[in-house]
Amino acid sequence: MSLRWFTSLTLFLLAVLLAKPALSATSNGPTSAREALDGLRGIQVPSGPDSATQLSTLNKKMDAAWSFFKAHPDSLSAVEAALKQAIEAPEPDAFFLLDVAFLLLTHQGEPAADLAVSALERIDPAADVIRANTEELFHFVMKLGASGRATARLLPQLDRIYLESKAPLHFFRAPHLVKFTPGDVPCMVYGVVGEAAASHLAQRLGAPGSQQSILELLSMFGSESDTPAVATVLATARDFDTVSRCVTFLLQVGGPSGRAAALAIDPARLDPKARDYLAKHRADMEKISFATMVAALPKVDGQSLSDRKIQTLLDKMEVNNGQDNEIPPAAIAKSGLPKERLLEQLKRIRTRSFRRETNHVFTDLRITNLLINALQFK
Repeated sequence: MSLRWFTSLTLFLLAVLLAKPALSATSNGPTSAREALDGLRGIQVPSGPDSATQLSTLNKKMDAAWSFFKAHPDSLSAVEAALKQAIEAPEPDAFFLLDVAFLLLTHQGEPAADLAVSALERIDPAADVIRANTEELFHFVMKLGASGRATARLLPQLDRIYLESKAPLHFFRAPHLVKFTPGDVPCMVYGVVGEAAASHLAQRLGAPGSQQSILELLSMFGSESDTPAVATVLATARDFDTVSRCVTFLLQVGGPSGRAAALAIDPARLDPKARDYLAKHRADMEKISFATMVAALPKVDGQSLSDRKIQTLLDKMEVNNGQDNEIPPAAIAKSGLPKERLLEQLKRIRTRSFRRETNHVFTDLRITNLLINALQFK
């Protein structure tokens, strides 16, 4: 809701102090929905020697608008009507579309998703005011992805905005400063959508462009169901960059058919660097099995859990968006719980873990993917 990710350190620190949103009613705030919405129109990036003062004024105005609708939820119908008008306008008001769509999605949740995607379709990520609000755009898109609604329309927008994005993202989420690399950001926005995003990206592998970016993403949240698409790419790839990314996916989350595809590569058709890479890792490929992956999973000696207890802890982990300090991953793999049901739940847990929007997601992701792949071999 605020122009917080500005270019200078001074404005960055100022923005942090003016953290968004301040959701309590203010005595000097707007007195009507129309007045609150008007305060969000026509906003541009401040410039000139008094830009810090301008930024402070804008942030207060925007926070006051959010506070008004927090205090007057009965006025959200006016927000919806204003957003529909803004979506249909010949010239999009970029910040108004972003902030009002995010406001509506925050208060109404899933029912607002379709309208929110319509707003996203009109937003130009290259607009100065949007580039100054990349954090808000990220949180908005993450909330949309987690809603599970309008996914077929959302995914092309993720392609447009994030698939080839090279920008990192840093923001404060108490008690930590989150630092996402350029590769982390697309992983988050697609990952929170889940298997629908993996399937969408796998289908795009056959089209020109973005192949290597897609392979990297699939290695983070794909599974054996995506192996045929990756194996098709590998069948004609010769260069190291493509071959190594295909092999990473096939061995990391590709299951038994992924290992088979990797072992079936004819080194003679590869370029020298790819051929050397394959030769170096051939022995490790041959060793991959359910037993070797389970051996690599964290375990707690002497701890024995019943299947019923493991299921209870998995259910708790799912509710807590992947956070867990109680269940040894190796115990999950070796449990007597039905394999397919376990895989389905672990994939849901993996998807929900992205909702936490912290760097800890990637630490957990490595273990979850190892567990998913082990079960695919079971």
